[in-house]
Amino acid sequence: MESSSAFQEPLRWIVAQEGSRQSYAVPVSLHRLGFLRLYYADVWCRWGRSALRRGPTGARALAGRFQHELPPDRVVSFSPRAVLAKTVQHFRRGWQTPEERADEFCRYGRWFAGRVREHLKTIELDPARDVFFGFDTNSLEALDLLKERGVFTIVDQVDPGKFHEDMVIEECERWPGWQKLPGRTPQPYWDRREAEWQTANLVLVNSEWSRQALIQQGVSGVKIVVVPLAIDLSNEHFAQPVEARGSLKVLWLGNVIVSKGIQYLVEAARILEGRDIEFLLAGPVGIERDIVRKFPRSMKLLGRVTRDKLGEVYRQAHVFVLPTISDGFAVTQLEAMAHGLPVVATPNCGRVVTDGVDGSIVPARDSRSLADALARLDSDRRLVREMSRNALITIRKYNLPSNARLMQGCAISARSRQGFPVVVR
Repeated sequence: MESSSAFQEPLRWIVAQEGSRQSYAVPVSLHRLGFLRLYYADVWCRWGRSALRRGPTGARALAGRFQHELPPDRVVSFSPRAVLAKTVQHFRRGWQTPEERADEFCRYGRWFAGRVREHLKTIELDPARDVFFGFDTNSLEALDLLKERGVFTIVDQVDPGKFHEDMVIEECERWPGWQKLPGRTPQPYWDRREAEWQTANLVLVNSEWSRQALIQQGVSGVKIVVVPLAIDLSNEHFAQPVEARGSLKVLWLGNVIVSKGIQYLVEAARILEGRDIEFLLAGPVGIERDIVRKFPRSMKLLGRVTRDKLGEVYRQAHVFVLPTISDGFAVTQLEAMAHGLPVVATPNCGRVVTDGVDGSIVPARDSRSLADALARLDSDRRLVREMSRNALITIRKYNLPSNARLMQGCAISARSRQGFPVVVR
């Protein structure tokens, strides 16, 4: 009989991630709680960051591919080949067809997952303690190996999949001339994702919106777990509630494209032209130039913003707007709240906002409702301050440790249901 003082050993997490997704939130949060065993990165800027930060946008972005909290002996990276591949991708992006772009994503994903797989073969794996966590399109080859070795695996599906593509194409057809019709992603791309869903023991999504989308695509609801995104609040100097004096400054941050709902914000801005509201659009513009030239004068394009400049952009604003058509979560709403900004969002993403408390929820594809929500805030600056105070309270629920603990709990529960061994001491 086991002693009453026996406890289950914590799981050891092996994380593989292409890119700097969520500012390395997953490996950092697991490391802070002592759960991280190993982290695989495609690009890891171990040296020369100070010089790169003084360079052009691309160099500054490369300097950001590093996280000082992660110990060097826990990080395995494949930087030389990855940097070359990403540079080629960047210059090809503007003229690639959907088929070519999807093929390139899959090719890079196979390469990255293959490198991870080969390294995993060199280390001892313990099915009773080890958990592998990877991201969609970048995990299949590693998942196959770990399934053979009896190691529990999780794949993070970052968006609603094919359901999202259907909505984007429909939106482009509703707004002809705004954005090039993206076309259909070829079936091999979706086949790779579906193979990852089938091979992994658990599929993690970041919102109920994504969960329902995956169920519609054939993934069992029992196999899906929802874990919201989180951000690092450990070094934050929390903002004071915004005062919102003068022109009401409304911030958009992200790609300026139809899937994010820019067309509805433009319509709302036209409805609000008689008001003293200024719209700040920060992010790469994917709308046709002829359309952009017709944007209301109240809209100011800031262009792409690197991560080291985000704080300055948030501090310029009083309100954050997220009229997305479909989104896996949108971490920008958390960042905005951390800067004291009320958020006006649609329900088609991760649900962070409590309507009327720390922002407003408006229907997707509804310019009038969006305009009405912003007009209300413009007319009632006391409400802006109240929502700002509440946003600073809400954001504390989304700190990294809570995210990692939730992931740990979900993994332990799923492993138990699926009969995986545990180590008890």
